[in-house]
Amino acid sequence: MKALMIPVIASILWVGSASSEEAPAFYITPYLQNVTPTSITVMWETAEVSQGTVEFGRDGRYDQSISEAKPVKIHEVRLVGLETGTSYSYRVPSADGAFFEAGFTTAPKPGTADWRLVVYGDNRSNPDTHRRNVEQIMKLKPGIILNSGDLVARGSVYEQWKAQYFDPLRGLAEYVPIFPCLGNHEQNADHYYNYTSVPNENGEVYYSFDYANAHIISLNSNTRDAPYQRGEAQTEWLIEDLKANQDKEWIIVFFHHPLFRCHPTRGITGQRWVWQPIFEEYGVDLVVNGHDHYYQRTYAIGSYSGIDRKGVYHLISGGGGAGTYPIVPKIHAAARRRVHHITVMDVMGDRIIGRAIDIDGTIFDSFVLDKKSTNSSEEFIAYEGYLLERELGEAIRKLPTTLVTASGVQVAESIELRNPFSVPVRMEVTWLLTKGWDVSPMGIPEVLQPGAMIRIPVQAVTSSDQIYPLPTAQITFSKPDGEKAFRNDITHFYPIKVRRSKRLDARKVKQAPTIDGDLADAAWKKARQVGSFVDVQGDRQPERNVEAQLVLKDQTLYVSARIVAPASVLERGYEGRDNRRAPRDDHFRVHVGAGNQAYTFLVTAIGTELDVRGANDEEGRKWNSSFRSAVRAWDRGWQVEMALPLDELGLDVHSLRINLARRDATANSESEVSPTFGRSGLDHRIPMYQGDWEAVDQFVELKL
Repeated sequence: MKALMIPVIASILWVGSASSEEAPAFYITPYLQNVTPTSITVMWETAEVSQGTVEFGRDGRYDQSISEAKPVKIHEVRLVGLETGTSYSYRVPSADGAFFEAGFTTAPKPGTADWRLVVYGDNRSNPDTHRRNVEQIMKLKPGIILNSGDLVARGSVYEQWKAQYFDPLRGLAEYVPIFPCLGNHEQNADHYYNYTSVPNENGEVYYSFDYANAHIISLNSNTRDAPYQRGEAQTEWLIEDLKANQDKEWIIVFFHHPLFRCHPTRGITGQRWVWQPIFEEYGVDLVVNGHDHYYQRTYAIGSYSGIDRKGVYHLISGGGGAGTYPIVPKIHAAARRRVHHITVMDVMGDRIIGRAIDIDGTIFDSFVLDKKSTNSSEEFIAYEGYLLERELGEAIRKLPTTLVTASGVQVAESIELRNPFSVPVRMEVTWLLTKGWDVSPMGIPEVLQPGAMIRIPVQAVTSSDQIYPLPTAQITFSKPDGEKAFRNDITHFYPIKVRRSKRLDARKVKQAPTIDGDLADAAWKKARQVGSFVDVQGDRQPERNVEAQLVLKDQTLYVSARIVAPASVLERGYEGRDNRRAPRDDHFRVHVGAGNQAYTFLVTAIGTELDVRGANDEEGRKWNSSFRSAVRAWDRGWQVEMALPLDELGLDVHSLRINLARRDATANSESEVSPTFGRSGLDHRIPMYQGDWEAVDQFVELKL
């Protein structure tokens, strides 16, 4: 690799009549933006309004200068007419005669083969950790840096920009230009636009630029501010931009929210279904993301064509400073690590050599992207596999729920899917984990032709005492000759939905229990135990036990629950009445409804209360009742008492339905008395479910 024409990155240099402690001019010291082969932008912020000047030149001379037209606080000076791939010194004078001195190198000649890029993101919230990453970048001396968003914790808070972003960057940002994209924590705030200077073709919301032999595109994946569907301005601009830059050796796209992740609780980003096919069609080589605070590198992802091919690589480098997130195994992940880090990539003609480096300087992953190489079946992810999983999940969700009768369960359904493959593939569908069930074969292996429909019979029978776990099944794909076709060639799915037909009784008591978290009240001795919770996926019993009880006094329904949980869930959690994040914590909740109207009452392990009418959205949380609750610890977990004022619901008490649910935050799972099979955005299994707070027709009858 040729020597990079980059100035030595050093500490900030002040010269002149005043020391750095005495120089009052700079609130945010100068930093570089939007470099091209012949121009660069220098920005800074002063404590007071002033007219800024940048003096610059080659070989340590300052024989050129550009001044602003009017006094401002946030300064943005564009230096133009520069020589390509050339190092310059520059200095910014303050009002008292002191100078801030640094240097830069203009972008290399278009088509230059050898250069260095660093990517990272999510540096918000922890300046010390951010600084340690910056120190690693300073050792690498890159040509440019891409930041994949979440520069600060709250973009609307002015003070955070200096403390969380600019101060940790001192010693780096004045020498190396940084190209950012919008994260969700920027909040689309004016401060982001005030502090950045990027190509302004789309109001700086999304943009593209060339550097050396690469075309780099920055998108805005915050859907509220930048819609992404076909026909929307951003996506149509993306297509035209890609069409116009097919001659570039490398095409790199970066934006905040990843399309393929290994996060345990975050769902599929909707742009996956729109942008991934566009990336593949127009030859995008690499997609860089943040948002998830860990490292993940995927195998090549693309459409299966029957032969070895390239595909699109996706990289999550979100370990810039914010607290790291847990990860789970995913078939598409070639490497993953929960760690604070940055990723450096050396572009060497038609190859990119990448290294992931933690805050201690340790290389924990390395990779090579080769423009000339194709990927074997072991290292290629077929995008059609995701399309099939989406279609399969939708089809199963549409199947009716089978009720348990006295004789057991009998399922006789059929699943029909569109075949997503454009070339012939061999498909085999088989049952798995069928203990206690009698199942019929799901067909024989067959070669699917493009355009053919996929039909899967689902026929299974069991006795009433042998329901869980429910049977699972799998589809296996291969080449027509039986050879391995692609890495994600097996799809497990859960085609059976079962619900017990039952009701819950709330016995009337003369003396209401005292709401203090103590379950020793005489009223609870008359209650009927409810212990038959089912995992929210509907296929097994919960990992940790829940025992609930219901009694009625006048128009108040009293509910108690004793919940097995580790003591740690009692130590911290979201606080404040109607906190929208409370459902993330370990909690117990009661759903009551009639007709199409549902109400939810929720209490967390630390006692936080939430009551909503309908969905847990802003409008639903505006409704408040006089419901009361109390929580206490017990030797195996925690217990709760709740008093629900039925007379405040405005429902017909003779037709009430109820559901009880518990979130086990430690196991990252939920369970319900009556599975509601609500739609989930997660893709860890097919289909994935979550509790539906408004599915009154799937609650059980409440007998008062």
